[in-house]
Amino acid sequence: MSQRRGDQAFAFSLLSPALLIMLVVVFLPLAYAFFLSLNKAEIVVVGGKGSVLAEWRWLKNYLYFLVDPSFWYSVRVTSYFTGVSLAIELVIGTIIALVLDKEFWGRPVVRALLILPWAVPTVVNARLWGLIFEPHAYGALNGLLQTLHLIGPTEAVNFLAPIPIFQNVPGLGQITTWLGATRAINWLILGDTWKVAPVVALLVLAGLQTVPKELYEAAEVDGATAWGRFWRITVPMLRPVILVILVYRTMELFRVFDILYILMAYTIPVLAVKTYQEAFVFGGFGRGSALAFLIGLFILIIAFVYIRLVAVTEEA
Repeated sequence: MSQRRGDQAFAFSLLSPALLIMLVVVFLPLAYAFFLSLNKAEIVVVGGKGSVLAEWRWLKNYLYFLVDPSFWYSVRVTSYFTGVSLAIELVIGTIIALVLDKEFWGRPVVRALLILPWAVPTVVNARLWGLIFEPHAYGALNGLLQTLHLIGPTEAVNFLAPIPIFQNVPGLGQITTWLGATRAINWLILGDTWKVAPVVALLVLAGLQTVPKELYEAAEVDGATAWGRFWRITVPMLRPVILVILVYRTMELFRVFDILYILMAYTIPVLAVKTYQEAFVFGGFGRGSALAFLIGLFILIIAFVYIRLVAVTEEA
């Protein structure tokens, strides 16, 4: 028993530096952000020096968003962006993985090249798609449409311009309606999918290579079609990988900021952009922190639902 305790103490002593770094880098900022979320925290400049003035508000910052129509509008926009992006990335990634799982000439090279879109920094990716969608004749997509004579030589389509259907939302004023914003979001989803779908493909491919080939051979002998083998063997065996992809990408998409902000600024008010506005544009660090924790709560709820659905499916 004493030997075991000694081993545990030695192991803890090895882990303690990393745990201390985690405490300083992760948990202390989280605790401070949670403290700010319970306060009316604003920057006050005195004598040329800025400081955060906190006034205790308890849960008022959270209640403010729960009854704010602009918050729920942002939830709808973010949910649409997350759901559609996730579905497209998973479908395209799975198709690419199924192709790469087959033997063909040059497969190692294709696998290596597949990581390139993901390796491109997000800011660079956003600017590249900005040039593609540029609403002038020198925009790549407009140039293609002109070459195909689908639009005139002096015409140009503003792909990222929301359809001008407006409504008044308290807190946001006159904004593009849900239907109007959808067109612009769809083009942004294309840019995000181009970057991430190859990574999803590699994750699915790794899962495919763990599936015993004997299962496919036995099913083929029993007369199962390719479609039947996919649904009855491949999909069930890939459930753990799919769960990881769903949880990871939901976390990423629900807090996506860079590509939307670079291309659209505040036009598409997803939750991450709204958080940035509250904290750094309006100077409300308390409300911004509260909104950040609400985003985290949404992600936890969605992740729990994913895990429960997979568990129920496996039990069935």
